[in-house]
Amino acid sequence: MKKNRQFVDIIMPNYNKGEYIEEAIQSVIKQSYKYWNLYIIDDFSNDFSMRVLKKFKKNKKIKVVFLKKNRGPSFCRNLGISLSKSSFISFLD
Repeated sequence: MKKNRQFVDIIMPNYNKGEYIEEAIQSVIKQSYKYWNLYIIDDFSNDFSMRVLKKFKKNKKIKVVFLKKNRGPSFCRNLGISLSKSSFISFLD
């Protein structure tokens, strides 16, 4: 019999944090708890964030949304919540 796995969805807003975003993503990947999905909402960054985020495109546990207009961190968090399918949500700002 398969155990019911409890997934945690992690929501990470990003705006011009290209210098730190890869380290933050790696911190999620290296967690001992493996039942997670990471939603990164890029708030129309104008630094090199997009280049860093594209490195993780093939990871099926990471979904990146690139906004076409700057909407602010609250909008990004709420969008992440609306995309989540989990009963458990965590924020990584």
